Amino acid sequence: MQVMTSPTVTPIIPGENRSYDPNQFIAWCDKHISQPEECIMLKATFILALNHMTGLFERSLQISDIDRSIRSDAPILVRMDEVEYWFQAFDDIEKCFDAIEKNIGLNKHITLITSGSKGKILIPALKANFPNTFIDGYWMYVFCANMNMRSVGDIHPTNEWALDYEKNILMYNHENDLLTRMVLESARRFSSKADDLQKEQHLSNQEQELNENERLLSALQYLRWAEQMHERYKIISTEPGIQTFANINQRISDLERNLGLFHEASN
Repeated sequence: MQVMTSPTVTPIIPGENRSYDPNQFIAWCDKHISQPEECIMLKATFILALNHMTGLFERSLQISDIDRSIRSDAPILVRMDEVEYWFQAFDDIEKCFDAIEKNIGLNKHITLITSGSKGKILIPALKANFPNTFIDGYWMYVFCANMNMRSVGDIHPTNEWALDYEKNILMYNHENDLLTRMVLESARRFSSKADDLQKEQHLSNQEQELNENERLLSALQYLRWAEQMHERYKIISTEPGIQTFANINQRISDLERNLGLFHEASN
């Protein structure tokens, strides 16, 4: 598998009057998350953090960012390629649950990364309390060194609990594999969201209030994000590109053309 390359950075200035609020929330719950030697790949190359001195996305996520997120119990703004996320680190299960509950209420998509020991408590609680959100096929990522779910000889399984949640858990013990799957799932989700917006289906209350031009512009943004995530997937994966994305550039061109026609008709 190829080594993860650094995301492409286009600096943006959030500003005090920033109107765009990312609807992606990454929750990372692990008691070792603030230790410098842990999860180096995830911290250094998966996401870029906002430099508060310059207001630009120009550096990798650092230990100080993790510590600040944990101490202040607040998310920080991060970015991978052109896609922005809210990111919050936790070493406490209850605080992680509360933050996820809050962001579900804000209609944000939740990406959960958790250790096996914390996931054993957190994932069943999320499934029980938010069954309409964490449906089958809504993946939560368990990142742990020991993935034993069944007894092997005299070795007792450490994650036997995960067998009850096979339709929601993807378990990894290597950072590259975790990153690759997260990027692929992001591409799929963005593409699906664009479809929903174009077909006016499965929309949130806020999205239902958009006029046709706003809805199509939003769909175009999701398609561009999907294309970016798929390109990243092809870079970091040993597998070829996913066939369902073969026509994504054509979809983008068609939607851009439709938006142009819409503007002409409006004028």
